[in-house]
Parts: sequence; C-alpha cells; structure tokens
Amino acid sequence: MLYLSRLNHDFVTGMNIKPGYLVLLLILVWTLVSCNNQKEEPETRNLESPKTEFNTSYGSHAQQVYDLYLPANRSTSTTKTVIVIHGGGWTSGDKNDVTGLVGLIRRALPDHAVVNMNYRLANGTNRKAFPDQITDIQNLINNLVANQNEYGINGTFALYGISAGAHIAVLYAYTQNADNRVKAIINMVGPVDFTDPYYDDNATYKAVLASFIDATAYPAGFNASVALSPAKQVTRNSPPTISFYGDADPVVPSSQLTRLDAALTSKNVAHTSTLYTGGHGNWNGTQYADLQAQVKTFIEENY
Repeated sequence: MLYLSRLNHDFVTGMNIKPGYLVLLLILVWTLVSCNNQKEEPETRNLESPKTEFNTSYGSHAQQVYDLYLPANRSTSTTKTVIVIHGGGWTSGDKNDVTGLVGLIRRALPDHAVVNMNYRLANGTNRKAFPDQITDIQNLINNLVANQNEYGINGTFALYGISAGAHIAVLYAYTQNADNRVKAIINMVGPVDFTDPYYDDNATYKAVLASFIDATAYPAGFNASVALSPAKQVTRNSPPTISFYGDADPVVPSSQLTRLDAALTSKNVAHTSTLYTGGHGNWNGTQYADLQAQVKTFIEENY
C-alpha cells in the first residue's frame, strides 16, 4: 500500500496533475478499461418482438434474395434457423411456391427462425445450376452469420429442401459444410444419386445434367454423376438426415431413398426415411400431417 501511495504521488507530481483531480482521472481510466473489456466479450442479444423481412438481398443477382421470419424472445445464444429451399428442376420455381410450408414450419417450431430463399436459376446458357446454386447456399449462410447479432440467431442451420432444392441442400451439407453450421437436413423427394440406372442409363437425363454444369468450375475429367450425387459424398461427419419419397414418383424413383439410406448407414450417420404411397410430393393430408410431425420430432431431437 505504501508503494502504491508513493507511486500515485509520483505519477501525479510528474504529470503536474492536481491531487483533487486524481479521482476523476482514475474513474476515466477505469471506464475506458471496462468498455474495452466489454467489447472483447461475445455479445448476446435477447430480442422480444417478432420480425419479418421480405426480399432481403444476399448477393448482386435479382434472384439472390430471401424472406426472413424471426420469432419473439429470440437470442443469439439459442435461436436456431431453418432454411427452406424450393424446387423446380434447377431451372424454375420461387420461394413464394412454398409459403404454405413455411407457415407450417413456423407453427410447428415457434422458437425457430425460418428463412425462405431464392437462388439463381439455371437458364441453359450463361447461368448454370452447378456450382452456382451450391454457392448460393453458402452465400446465404454467410449473410445470415454476418447478421446474426442483428437478427438474434445463433448461426446454426437446418436445411429443408424440396425436389431440386432438396438435392442442392443435401449436396451442400455433405460437401461444403466444413464449419459444421448445418446441423440437420430435411430431404423431400430430392434426387441424390445420378449413378442410379434410372438416370445413368437414360441419355436424356445425362444430357440435361451436363447442361446444368459449368465445366470450367470443375477439374478436367470430373465425373458429374458421382460428384453431384449426395449419396456418393456421405461421410461420417454428414449431418443427420430425414427423407421423404413417393413409391410411384415418375421423376425421382424410390430407389433414391434406398441408395441414400444405404450410404448413410455405411457411415453411421443418423437418419430416418419414409416412403409414402403416391408420386412426387402429391400426397394426401394424412401423409403430410405425418410428415410434419416427423420433421418436428426430428428437428427437436437432432438440432
């Protein structure tokens, strides 16, 4: 104490500061140090009011937009996000096509944020599905993470894809999820294995797949049927996956479910699947009620 008192006296004398101002100086120093310490701590925000935004941009293209539904009482430490990805054969479709599904998700998971995204659609010429649509998922996630403090979300995600949207969701999660932000996948009638004879033995399907690819973005000699098949990209770190298919689907055969289940089982990845009576998602109300109940349970148990 004597040393500190002498040091304070020498400091005040050397700086020609009147002793009466010492308390004010110490308060100022303490305040500055305290503020700096606070800035170093990760900020946690609790936001009480719900919030909705439409057509928020995550890129420079007109189709790179999303709708955002934020729940009340959300927090940057606990609020998780479900990203919905519409279908349309990689060339068509819009987030407005799945607003009904978004409403169901919000009612089933009221504490989750929901994002309904658009992505750049392939046009057969200068805009390709691959890798652009995979890149768009990454761009969207980057945007949400950059704004997670403002939005009050925790920066982790479940991807809920339909048809072509399911394909790119699963492919992204199995090949690009190095930071482990995607924690769960909901796959509704997504094509997942183009080496399936249903596709690979069909010259038309193979030509269409080739037209979707920007060959300059991939190494020479790359095998598109393998590289763009999520079932061929499964690793032990792939996120838990729930899948739904129809037994009479003329576009995505039930063999896709079998192949994906086998790949996930071989890597011990948590998964579940359901094969409904019906076609490409055109199922009845009872089946959809079952689907929604399964999705709710799956999200709660795995994410």
